[in-house]
This record gives sequence, C-alpha cells and structure tokens, in this order.
Amino acid sequence: MNWQKLLSPARLGTRHSSVGAFGRSDFHKDYDRIIFSSAFRRLQRKTQVHPLPENDNVHTRLTHSLEVSCIGRSLGLMIGHRLHEKGSLPDTIDPDHMAAIVQAAALCHDIGNPPFGHAGEYAIRQWFIDADPSFTRSLTAEQFADLTTYEGNAQGFRLLTNKRTGLYDGGMRLTYATLASFLKYPWSASGSPFPQKKKFGAFQKEFSLLEEVADATGLIRTGDQSFCRHPLVYLVEAADDACYALIDIEDGVELELVDFRVLEEMLRPCIAGDLPAEYDREPNASRKISFLRGKIMTGILAALVDAFVANEDALLAGEWKGDLLACASGPYNELITTAKSFSEKQIILNRRKVQIEVGAFAHLETLLDTFCKTALEVHNAGSEADLPYRAGRVRELIGNDAMPVGASLYDLYLVILDYVSGMTDDFAARLARDIGGGQH
Repeated sequence: MNWQKLLSPARLGTRHSSVGAFGRSDFHKDYDRIIFSSAFRRLQRKTQVHPLPENDNVHTRLTHSLEVSCIGRSLGLMIGHRLHEKGSLPDTIDPDHMAAIVQAAALCHDIGNPPFGHAGEYAIRQWFIDADPSFTRSLTAEQFADLTTYEGNAQGFRLLTNKRTGLYDGGMRLTYATLASFLKYPWSASGSPFPQKKKFGAFQKEFSLLEEVADATGLIRTGDQSFCRHPLVYLVEAADDACYALIDIEDGVELELVDFRVLEEMLRPCIAGDLPAEYDREPNASRKISFLRGKIMTGILAALVDAFVANEDALLAGEWKGDLLACASGPYNELITTAKSFSEKQIILNRRKVQIEVGAFAHLETLLDTFCKTALEVHNAGSEADLPYRAGRVRELIGNDAMPVGASLYDLYLVILDYVSGMTDDFAARLARDIGGGQH
C-alpha cells in the first residue's frame, strides 16, 4: 500500500476530490459532517459503560467519542510530522490532514452502537438466534450471519454510507481515507478471518461499498470478503483503548465503586520522577485524576508514535498483526491490560450494572418481537390492504417509505435495526414499556 492512495480525499458517492484551501480540507469537512449529524448527537444518551447513569459526570458514548477523537488527532498530527520529515507523505498531504482523518474516524468509531452498549449487541444477536424459523428461513447464510453476529461497527458503516442518512448516494459522503480509517474490521461476517470473535465491518447489504472504499485506498485483499486494515485504523484503536481502559476506572471512582487510592496505585508506576508538592496537598480526587491522566497520556502518545513510525513498512505491507500498544515501549501496554482486567472484574460486573443490563435484554426483546413480526407481515403482504391494523401502525412508527410492502425480509430487518440501534437508552426503555403495556 502507499500513502498517496491511503489518504485519498475523494468522497464516497462522488469522485470529487480536493485537499481544500485556506486550511479547511475535505478531511476537516468529514469531522464537521459527523459532529453535526443527529446520529452523533444521540450518543449523549447512550451507554459507555454504566447504563442509564444518574450521575451526570459519568461518561456517555458522546463524551467518550470526543475524548478518543482528541487523542486520535494528536496521534495523527505527531505521526504526520514524523512521516513528513521522512519524506513519506505525498506533496498534497500535510501533517494536519492526517490529524483530521484520524480525528474524524475516531469521532465516529462508536456511532453505530445500539442502546445499552455491548449488552444491546448481545440482545439483538440472541433474538435472531432464538427466533422462530419462520423469521429467518428465507435468509441466505450470509444474511443470517449478519443478524446472529450483529455488530455495532457494521451498523456504523451502514449509517455513514447509507443513502437514508443523506440526500444522495454515499450517505454522509465522507472521504475514502476517513471511511477506511474507520473500518476496524474490513471484512463481512461470513468472510471474517477471526470468526470466533464475531467482529466484522459491513453487512452484506453494504459490502460492495466496503469494497469500493478498499479499492479507492488500495487496501490489500486477503480473502473473498476481507481486506487488510488501513494503517490509521491502528491509531483509532489505540486512542480508544487508552481512553476507555483508564476512564472506565475514573467513572468507577466517580460512582464510588472504586477507591481513588486503587486507581492512584495503578497509575503511579507510569509516571517518571516525583509528583509535585501541589499534588500531595490537593484534597480533590477528581483533580488528582486529571493530573495523573494528563501525565500518562503524554507518555502513551510518544510511545505510540515511535511504535507506528518504526513499523511503517509492515503496516504498509498489510502484514502488521495485533495492536500498536502491545509493541509500544514503556509500561503503558501493561497498564492498559491491568486496567481492562480490573475494570472487567470490579466495574463491568458490578451488581447494579448487571441488573440494568438484564433489563436491557427485556426491553430490546420487546421491541424486536413487535418490529420483526411487523417486518414479516410487511414482507408477506400482497398489498397495503392486506396488512393487519397493528402492523400498519408499527410501520408508520418506523416510516412507511422505509418498509415497502413485499420488500426483502433481510432489507426490512436492516431498516428495523437502523431504527432500534439509533435509539438512546432512555427512549428504548420508554418505548419498550409503552409497547409492552408497562410490563418492564
């Protein structure tokens, strides 16, 4: 692969291409399109780790995404400068362009996540796994895999590229470079090189668009329905890992699930030298956390930049395996691994969180029972007049134009998943109670 194609400013849905003038490139416009979208705005009421938190200081998907985009921008800018010094970047690309690409891709990395976080993904998968055969027998094996291994990353790619999200083909019409940097898993569910992980980047419906992005950016094909990752994906992934591993525990301290001293002891070995006297005199735990986090993020950024530049050849060859943090110098990979393990045991399995996630399954089951039954009735109906009254009302809720009578069952399910995945936690819970007669 080469940076000339990898950093393509051409847009999906149009071959228009420009790195822009006066400091505002098409890559910067990508960021603007994402941040002004309703899908991004809804992340403010979606779970990051703690579902339906009553404490407003706890992270949501929106605040998490903004923080990841900040880290991603710094990584992109620092690496852009290093590659520019090496002479690796095309003449039309400057370090700020690379920063804008990573920032935009990081901003939307969770945009397709359903309500209730990963619990929502599991609930959707399980519904289709357990569904009566009448709901799935007409699906192809590839379509069935899409639904039973439902993935927020694939939903995100659909949201960014589907015509329903914009006036024209190409959805938001982001640049190929940003879309490729977003594609953490550039393969389909049935073409995944890691089927046991149940992670993939595009549904069958959008796989031709993934192929278009891959072709435009020069990603190397690794199978019938799989490609190697874009090098900048590793920066988005590293920014995400660095943020959520530490911030999950910060939120645990905020919710009094974790003692501040536990977090302090975990972070202290990653800070060289003595802490200033002001730190010891500071009584507020939140301000101490902010100081420690700033110190550690500075070290993580430097280590990641060195690791990326040192492995540029392997990244461009599509041969890189694993994650960037794993080969970064210093104690940072160990810190992130320890933090994730601690979070899994002490925070993610917190009793209150588990109770709410069990409720999330019930809410999504109620919604999918209703909507998927309607999809089956719309699919089987010969005309509008054949639709049962209740199915007609549910169809109006989602949008009659989005669910034409006689449409493919797979297409109808994807429309329903667009609707459900776009819900905030609050709205999903409230609608499920309304539909279920207040039983949840």
